[in-house]
Amino acid sequence: MAEKGVLFINYDDERKPQVTNETEKLKAKFWEPAIKKEVEIEPNLVILSAATIPNPDNKRLSEMLKVPLTKDGFFLEAHMKLRPVDFATDGIFLCGMAHSPKYIDESIAQACAAASRATTILSKETLEMEGIVANVDEDLCSGCRICESLCPYSAIEMKEQTEEKRVAHVIEALCKGCGVCGTACPTKAITMGHFTTDEIMAQVKAALVEEIKA
Repeated sequence: MAEKGVLFINYDDERKPQVTNETEKLKAKFWEPAIKKEVEIEPNLVILSAATIPNPDNKRLSEMLKVPLTKDGFFLEAHMKLRPVDFATDGIFLCGMAHSPKYIDESIAQACAAASRATTILSKETLEMEGIVANVDEDLCSGCRICESLCPYSAIEMKEQTEEKRVAHVIEALCKGCGVCGTACPTKAITMGHFTTDEIMAQVKAALVEEIKA
């Protein structure tokens, strides 16, 4: 469109463009924030394009599902080319105007893609999950809920061990083994599969020995 001379002008309610047609020539005067001054042009045609804004509930929904938003407030996909309808959180997909402003045919195509991705999960009798997941030592857990609030995949929930004590419980199907919960746990009650404290310390000691020998 830029090659054909089409210009898009953004404005807010405080500084609306002024359009006049006094000498049979259209004139449009508007504020340009990049140069911080008013600019006047003589367009052949002026068209008002209604803005498409994201749903105000997107922020609340993104926090609930642990999925990201763009700076404009629309939902952000995991990868533009490799995973265009996926989120980093498995099992949640997006399409249409929730993703960005788009035409109806684009929304339909993306909706078909999201349905196809969901079918690849629903059609399987079993799912292969990550091998590295967090483990909770319930005897050490104090029930502080720090891990629950920090988990980016909502993979930790609190369960009642006794009437007076609640402990963290890992939903293995959701856990991605990122290690955030383990590093934040004040009582060291959470360890990662294949990355326990003893295993990591053994690796550190082995690396130091190799460095000394070198």
